[in-house]
Amino acid sequence: MKTYHLTPIALALITTSVLAFNAVLPEAPAAEEVVIEAAGGPPFKLDDSARIAAGKARYQSGCADFCHGHEPALFIDRQGLDPEYVYNTIRDGGRGATPMPPWGDVFSPEEIWELVAYLKSLGKW
Repeated sequence: MKTYHLTPIALALITTSVLAFNAVLPEAPAAEEVVIEAAGGPPFKLDDSARIAAGKARYQSGCADFCHGHEPALFIDRQGLDPEYVYNTIRDGGRGATPMPPWGDVFSPEEIWELVAYLKSLGKW
């Protein structure tokens, strides 16, 4: 195994580079700051086939085309997701933790719940 020894100048340059890189990254909000209550819970049952179909159509024409793809591996057979968490993430975006933009000004709460219903139908949660 080869051993490398850093000179004090090299170590200072590396440390400065790491600190500078970390300074430009946005700080992820603490978990308690990210939790925002969903608007009263879903106004319909999330296993309603008509709502799932509406959510799927919306997903395929927007979410799939722009980011997630038509076969969303992120959600297929996914376990342990909370519907309110998914709703809040769609509504408010990734809030710095992911690059997902907020969709709360684009979709109504009911339309967001339809997206949640569709995503839930793909998983096991």
